[in-house]
Amino acid sequence: MANIEVYEEDISQAYFDTQDLKRTLEANKLDKYKRVHGGSDNEETIGDLIENILFHVENIYEQIQEKS
Repeated sequence: MANIEVYEEDISQAYFDTQDLKRTLEANKLDKYKRVHGGSDNEETIGDLIENILFHVENIYEQIQEKS
C-alpha cells in the first residue's frame, strides 16, 4: 500500500461536508432509504452509510493528530 499525504484541512472539509449532507438528508426525511450496494438493496440505510463515512473521516483525523 502506498503512503499518501493527507492534509488536515481536507479531512476537516470532508467531515463538515458529510455533517451537512447528513443533516440535509435527515431534514428531508431521506436518511431512512435503504442504500443500494452492488446493484441490490441492502439492510443499511443512507443514514447508516453517512455514519460510516463520518466514522472513517474521524479516524483519519485522529491519526493525523497523533502524527503531528
